[in-house]
Amino acid sequence: MNTSKPRSLSPLALWTSLLQANIVEGEMPAPDPVHSISQPWYIRVMLGFSGWLGALFLMGFVGILFSLAKDHGIVTVCIGAGLCTLAYLLFRLPGNNDFLLQFALAVSLAGQGFFVFGLFQELRSDGAEVYLVIFVFEVFLTVYVSNWIHRFLTTLGAVFSAYFFFQQSAMFGVIHGLVALAVCGLWWSPILLRKPELLRPVAYALGFALLCTEGGRFISRLAFDPNHGWWLLHGWRVGTSLVNLALLASTVIVIQRQHFALNSLPAIVGLLAAIILCGFSYVAPGLSSALLLILIAYSFSDRVLLGVGLFALLSFVSHYYYQLQVSLLYKSIVLMSLGLLLLATRFVLCRLFPEALSATNNVEKESAYD
Repeated sequence: MNTSKPRSLSPLALWTSLLQANIVEGEMPAPDPVHSISQPWYIRVMLGFSGWLGALFLMGFVGILFSLAKDHGIVTVCIGAGLCTLAYLLFRLPGNNDFLLQFALAVSLAGQGFFVFGLFQELRSDGAEVYLVIFVFEVFLTVYVSNWIHRFLTTLGAVFSAYFFFQQSAMFGVIHGLVALAVCGLWWSPILLRKPELLRPVAYALGFALLCTEGGRFISRLAFDPNHGWWLLHGWRVGTSLVNLALLASTVIVIQRQHFALNSLPAIVGLLAAIILCGFSYVAPGLSSALLLILIAYSFSDRVLLGVGLFALLSFVSHYYYQLQVSLLYKSIVLMSLGLLLLATRFVLCRLFPEALSATNNVEKESAYD
């Protein structure tokens, strides 16, 4: 058995092969300078820690100024905007110093905190318009501040502000469906490869935010009065339908990427299985969101996203199993039916594609020998 490892390709050769296969278009993106760091990890950790320590001292000084103007929200907003501007300038400095990057990140997070607190203090309200302003502010930071972690965090801030905007607007349970459509549109878009420094952290943050907003809707019925109207009772069905739409669209894209016609037998089996799983998501909430992340992660060979999706699937199924408003017999029947569906799907796929199963087994054996 030949267990030699495949020859590694240079980035230019890999991009050329992708161009020939019509998978990507345009010129090869510039290499990310973040991956060219040669310092040992423990030195980078100490530099990052010192950056946060320096930022804490700066925050203490700013906190003294804040205490002097605690009754003036507009002053707090200006302090927050000034700190975010300082962070923007620090991120724009040449070089790749870990101390500077972590210091700028801490300054920006503190500035966002001052901005949000001052906004609530100035408007004397927690209505939907406040969260809309926060959403616009976070989107602005995501676009113009060029740092991977910063863009990930500001994207989360934008999604959470949109979540509370819809909550305050009495449109409960719909935000996770909109996030699912955004996840589907961004991960399958070719622009993700053209602008990875901007869109990749946003894509990861949207995937994580999808699970957070999916789980957040479980407490909507506890946090709000049932007299809010139709959206409180049926809004989660609208959101779940949007998630199912994103899952079905992703399934169609995967089928087309495998060069199957939509009227072929494998495509019909895959779509029927996806539709049945979408039906289960109305009974077991969160199932479609986790499966959407798993499907995207498996298609892109992304282990991080795959691990998050599997953990989310286990969490949502466990949450459904321990719900008290549904009888144990009913939940057992649902979970048993779901398991039988997955086993039947695997059996049909193994019968339709025996060569794929044997190839997978050979890859696993070679990996075990390596």
